[in-house]
Amino acid sequence: MPERKINLEEILTKVFEPSPQDCSTPSQDLQLAVTLNPDISRIKEAMKEACKQVLELAAENAELDTSSIKPPGLIPDIYNCSFAGIDALGEELWYSIDKQSILNTINQIE
Repeated sequence: MPERKINLEEILTKVFEPSPQDCSTPSQDLQLAVTLNPDISRIKEAMKEACKQVLELAAENAELDTSSIKPPGLIPDIYNCSFAGIDALGEELWYSIDKQSILNTINQIE
């Protein structure tokens, strides 16, 4: 499956809805629309949509880091592990999310 990308220009186009102008490319039409109508509420709307999509994608990208799962009897690092419950033998289960898997989302923004 191809890697999902977040296209900021598409978000701006959806919010600003530029009409085709005498510009040579849709990107230039968008730039003209933003320049002629720099409405802060529309800019904030586009930023919120971009942030929403990035957070959704980061959640999809989050991976369990099995290298830091707490072995029985050890105290977990509270900053990197979260309590997941008790297993069938009564042992505490802890897990950790690979932070880099979330940060790699930055590479999926165009």
